[in-house]
Amino acid sequence: MRFHEIKSCILFLILVFTVSLSQLFAQQDSVRIQLEVEIERAIEEMDPEESELDLEELLRYFQELANNPLNINRASVDDLMQIPGLNFRLAQNIVRHRSEEAPFSTVEELTGVSGIGPATLARIRPYVTVGSGLELGRDLYLNPRFWTNNGRFEGFSRYQQVLQEQEGYQRPDSLGGYVGSPVKYYQRFRYISNHLSLNLTQDKDPGEPLSGPADFDYTSWHIALRGVGRLQALVLGDYSVAFGQGLLLWNGGAFGKGSDVIRGVSKNERGIRPFTSAQEAIGFRGIAATWGRAVQVTGFYSNRQRTASVVDDGIVNFPTQSGFHRTLNERDRRNNLGQETMGGRVRVRIPYGFLGVSAFYNRFDHEIAHGSQPYQAHNFAGTDLSGYAADYRLLLGNAILFGEFAYTDNGGYGLLTGAEVDLGRQADLLFAFRHYDKALHSIFGAGFGEQSGRPRNEEGFYIGLRHNITSQVRISSYVDQFRFPAPRFQTRQPTSGYDWLGQIEYQPNRDLSVYVLFRFKLRDQEYSATDELGREIRLLDNNKRTGSRFQADYQVHPRVRLRSRFDLVRARAAVSNPSWGYLVFQDIRFIARHNLRIDARITMFDTDDYDSRVFQFENDLLYVLSNVMLFDQGQRMYLLVHYRASDWLEFWIKAATTMYENRNTIGSGLARIAGNRKSDLGLQIRVRI
Repeated sequence: MRFHEIKSCILFLILVFTVSLSQLFAQQDSVRIQLEVEIERAIEEMDPEESELDLEELLRYFQELANNPLNINRASVDDLMQIPGLNFRLAQNIVRHRSEEAPFSTVEELTGVSGIGPATLARIRPYVTVGSGLELGRDLYLNPRFWTNNGRFEGFSRYQQVLQEQEGYQRPDSLGGYVGSPVKYYQRFRYISNHLSLNLTQDKDPGEPLSGPADFDYTSWHIALRGVGRLQALVLGDYSVAFGQGLLLWNGGAFGKGSDVIRGVSKNERGIRPFTSAQEAIGFRGIAATWGRAVQVTGFYSNRQRTASVVDDGIVNFPTQSGFHRTLNERDRRNNLGQETMGGRVRVRIPYGFLGVSAFYNRFDHEIAHGSQPYQAHNFAGTDLSGYAADYRLLLGNAILFGEFAYTDNGGYGLLTGAEVDLGRQADLLFAFRHYDKALHSIFGAGFGEQSGRPRNEEGFYIGLRHNITSQVRISSYVDQFRFPAPRFQTRQPTSGYDWLGQIEYQPNRDLSVYVLFRFKLRDQEYSATDELGREIRLLDNNKRTGSRFQADYQVHPRVRLRSRFDLVRARAAVSNPSWGYLVFQDIRFIARHNLRIDARITMFDTDDYDSRVFQFENDLLYVLSNVMLFDQGQRMYLLVHYRASDWLEFWIKAATTMYENRNTIGSGLARIAGNRKSDLGLQIRVRI
């Protein structure tokens, strides 16, 4: 990629940005838009390389938190800690303030709480309320109004499809083709009130057949109670658990390293929560409950079917994560593995924080093979597995100490410990150490680390710093040193590396925000060579990736927000020459009317190869995450329309297309498209009563 190409793209971006500034007119932005901006920011803070994270369930969690704000006059410390931007100290300060001073009459009064300033209030504002004044007592459990207070019904129907025909739909079933249509269809029906949740979710992936309402490939349901006296939660059906720091039990999605250099490391546990996602490979199915206040006891039991590829008679690989059942072979092994899990947790609230212990026992009805590759040598194998963990979160002075130790009965162990230090109203410091043994079989875990997914075979030390230089300027940075003591994917020997991130944010006024981000990662990469005797040997060389970004958001008019971005990437794989990639986009959000919003974007990208690929987060249908990876040369455009026909009926439509200038085919295998264009269409309707 030549310099004049980059220069031309920058000039194009500035031109579009400047012309757009000169045109607009309007009306007040809505709270709905503010909520979506906050959720989008949370998603953007993830490392785009971490593509295996359970983001659909996490996105749904934040969306539902925004749609059902917490009453700060009633919420517990645990509840408040679920809000993005609040940690243990701030949650405790809110509870203490309302107890010692007075209940909050407005959300804005939170700025009177120690540690909460305008910036923190702006971030948590979409997720909190002061309540309606109608609060039912704990002695009204037999009164229907107790269960229906603040009740509402929500129904979803979603259609998505790649418009070009893919290879899998051209092949007959007997030759491995897809047996169903290319449509992805999802529907969900849920009733939720202050204390009750009823849900049915059904999903059909592209290529899967659907012959009737009872023939969806995946169906999820639950009946759940919450906040009923000492009964904190009771779920019958599908649920997720998230305890401690995630080393042993955490299957509700979690962020990793990103531009939120402080909050992205330490987890605020969510406990037991009803499961509403269409992600088939996570979550439990059975019954779970949490009882108590200062001392809380949780128990859960799950019995569900999973899908696994067959190795031999009675032996299978570990359950697959995709959830696809599109071909005859995939459908033959659908739900061919039984998995029974039971476990529990005891958590104690002490004056300075929380202490907890967790455990589980898991049994498969077929023997699991660990795999034949070097990096699979320490994988779980067999039928039975038990795990145990102890965790803590303590507030000592201006520091929050957190950590968890996990152990599985094959002898594997893991440790995460760290501290978040408040250096005053202007700065925060966080440091954390992790050591995950290569034999740790945390099959339900999601601990912080360089590798996404289950914590294992990793050790590292992380330092993050965030400092508000002025009310308009903030800097954030982290450095993380990591090492993999045993082989990992595509390696046969130990490897190591480090990465760092630096970001400068500038917001001179409420209408303009700009940030510049730099990220660098170096890690060992293995490659093949030949020694003097002609034997193949495996050597290590540095794999380097450097990324830089400029982004500006400008509310040019109450009806119009512009966003401009320029990304530049330099990548160098082992024993290779550097490759370059860039991405430049301009998008616009236009509030045409109070009930009609239009998002549009045009993106240009050019990368030398796959190593220099680029990423962009896109606005999408509600509860849909689009973190798009782009490489080679081309353009991508999308248009998203959201229309609220009434208080109870909403529509979304998204049309997107990617055109490549140097390809004749897109994708590979059954997903292969003949041609240089890939287009997607999505339609969604939501009914709320």
